[in-house]
Amino acid sequence: MSSIAGFAAIACVFTSACAGGSDRYPSLNIRDFERVQGQFAVAAPAREVLLPSPAPVEQVSQLQDAIDQAQQRHTEFVMTADSVRGLIAAAGGTGPDNNRWSLAQSAYADLDSRHGATAILLSDLDQMYTSATLSFTEREQIDQARNSVSALVAAEDTILDELHLLLSTPPVELADRE
Repeated sequence: MSSIAGFAAIACVFTSACAGGSDRYPSLNIRDFERVQGQFAVAAPAREVLLPSPAPVEQVSQLQDAIDQAQQRHTEFVMTADSVRGLIAAAGGTGPDNNRWSLAQSAYADLDSRHGATAILLSDLDQMYTSATLSFTEREQIDQARNSVSALVAAEDTILDELHLLLSTPPVELADRE
């Protein structure tokens, strides 16, 4: 135990040498010249306005072709819809066992696929719009074309819904039973 007491006494002597007078070492407080003084003016960052690059010439011609095709297909759709409306009216009140009902169903399916051809053009325009967005080129003309083709597709949707409602009326003998 005496060796431990001796070791402790020696440790106290060595550590007391480190705790000398505070006037021998500089203060750790912040000195006056270390303090931040004044203000620095921060310049506002220059905002650069990025403009999309112009649409390629071939894209403009593709847009016009798509619009022309959509209008042509819509015109064909409307003319076909008139004849389909007559077939559906003739099949009114009949059922699957009647030949007129089968003809009306077939004509309606043909009209629906004509509608799909117009909708495919809208899909193509959507792809062009996405490509223009990703390549950072002008999209305004594509958006206008999409809006006009979308209006044609919506008009065709309305006609198809109307004809589907006429086609789905129950046969006369089933309607009488209900």
